[in-house]
Amino acid sequence: ETKSYATPHFMVPKALTNHGNYVISLGNVVRWLGQQAESLGVEIFPGFPAAEILFNDDGSVKGVATGNMGVNREGEPTDAFQLGMELHAKYTLFA
Repeated sequence: ETKSYATPHFMVPKALTNHGNYVISLGNVVRWLGQQAESLGVEIFPGFPAAEILFNDDGSVKGVATGNMGVNREGEPTDAFQLGMELHAKYTLFA
């Protein structure tokens, strides 16, 4: 409880040493990357999961449709109901 011993450097694997590296928050990095992408004209829709993939007549991906918001457990609309929307895009990234 009151003592500690340092591990000799030669016994620590290289993958576990952080000398010269930065410790960062992944959430902050993702937030920063989102800002960079938006400044380049990319539209990001966080919090809207894709409920359906939309296809063109030739079978290529046209975009996605989001699910309806404001639905209760039984699937019935509440007073906060919002109909899902279709997002058509030249490029659609699934992650």
